[in-house]
Amino acid sequence: MSELEILGLPLHPLVVHLVVVALPVGALATMAAVLSPVVRSRYGTLALATLSVGALASVAAMITGTILAETETRPEQHASFGTWTVIAALTTSAIAWAWWVLERRREQTPPGHSGLAAMVSGAVAVTGAVAVVGLTVATGHSGAQATWGTRAAVPPASGSTATPTTGASAASGSAATPDIDRTYSLDEVTQHDDASSCWAVVAGQVYDLTGWVNQHPGGPARILALCGTDASLQFEAQHSGQARPERQLASFRLGSLAP
Repeated sequence: MSELEILGLPLHPLVVHLVVVALPVGALATMAAVLSPVVRSRYGTLALATLSVGALASVAAMITGTILAETETRPEQHASFGTWTVIAALTTSAIAWAWWVLERRREQTPPGHSGLAAMVSGAVAVTGAVAVVGLTVATGHSGAQATWGTRAAVPPASGSTATPTTGASAASGSAATPDIDRTYSLDEVTQHDDASSCWAVVAGQVYDLTGWVNQHPGGPARILALCGTDASLQFEAQHSGQARPERQLASFRLGSLAP
């Protein structure tokens, strides 16, 4: 499935913009409505409605993000934060509406009747709203890092000044000039098995992933596990048919694996 679009614009960024505005604004306004009778009487319904719109938009963002991940790199941390944001937003929205109903009933009951249910639900709604704001910030930040950090990490297709090292030159501390027509043995690749020099084989080609270790949207551990190995199966399982990861991988190519 290709990325969804509206009027030629990708849908996921548009939905995300709605989330990062409506969700924290709705959450903060809901907190104010719970804590302030004046805000509650004037803007209570609007506050809860804004929170609900943000919660529904977060669901749409998760769906469109999942579709986008079919053709692009899936940023695992961002996806995890996004899932928790959806859960917190929907739960807080439901509790806030329950509080609203209980609070209306409490205001209509004669003095002396307990309003414990309204108080408890209000406290839970405020706690949930705080969590929603924090998760929205964390999701947005991780998404920005995944998008702009990934783009910054991809070197130009031509004219690169990178100087990856071979196994022999790495041992002596000298740099070798990259040669995309050169062949490397698997023994050479296995010598580059940590964060300081990380090579991997994918589909018979050798790649220097050293600069990508700390830029990978899914975290450094995903790449470190591939250093010094034939990672063909792992790359195929994670990124098969995804254009952007394939372009990024191609930018790190050193040469071919010797037969």
